[in-house]
Amino acid sequence: MKYIDTIYGEFELSGLVEELIHTTVFQRLKKVHQGGAIFLANPQMNLTRFEHSVGVMLLTKKLGGSIEAQIAGLLHDISHTAFSHLIDYVLDVGEEDYHEKRYTEVLNNPEIINVFEKYHLSISQFLNLEKYPLIEYPLPNLSADRIDYALRDLHQLKRISKEEIDWFLEGLLVYENRIVASSKEHGSWFKSQYSFLVSEYFNGIENVEINSIMKIIVKDCLQKGIITEADFFMDDFYLLEKMNSAFNVGERIDRIKNNGLNTEKIKMKSRVVDPEVLVNKRVMKLSELS
Repeated sequence: MKYIDTIYGEFELSGLVEELIHTTVFQRLKKVHQGGAIFLANPQMNLTRFEHSVGVMLLTKKLGGSIEAQIAGLLHDISHTAFSHLIDYVLDVGEEDYHEKRYTEVLNNPEIINVFEKYHLSISQFLNLEKYPLIEYPLPNLSADRIDYALRDLHQLKRISKEEIDWFLEGLLVYENRIVASSKEHGSWFKSQYSFLVSEYFNGIENVEINSIMKIIVKDCLQKGIITEADFFMDDFYLLEKMNSAFNVGERIDRIKNNGLNTEKIKMKSRVVDPEVLVNKRVMKLSELS
């Protein structure tokens, strides 16, 4: 199948990758928004976990990663809940990793297993994503996951252009199975853009407000039995429809907003990057170069 990505361009996807994308469990990600509840306040911020997951796979492919690493990238967010990290705030999961606790269970979905068996792969190869440092590499370093969501969000925010993205991607290298910048300029550019993303978007007034309001609403619905924890494993629209069957969610959002947030606002995980840079065949932190 032909797939056109707003960040990486046009690709022909077939075989294992195409069949995994077409599974019901992966298609669900089309209805799970990347930014949690932000689309309710700003419909233009409508990126999904589907776009991001395919994007991580494409970036890994672009960087020369193995087919196993590409599949790990494709599946890394397959267990994300409805409204993404909003559920972490509802359940007070400080590390924002609630979805990771269900990763093994979701990966054992019969559709996924059938595709894997057809291509002689085992689920066990993908249970520990730390085996794939191109995909998952701890902060403050670079990783395909971190790079993709940052570039994707920043591009939708119109903060960066496609030309800037292409320039940055050309400045990425794989060194000892991890992603590094080829110059101080590329590392500095990403650090600056990522800092903007965290301070002005993740921690921005609009994003924090709507996710704080939805935390109140979803938590109240959970306590009253309008929804159950199992509903978090569906998608955004399913959860909204179930809550709307009990009351008008839009009106509740407006009422809380008009009355002012009297409860503590959500606390988000701290995110700071310090990219590794290859200088004279030696890898150094950007901060060390500065």
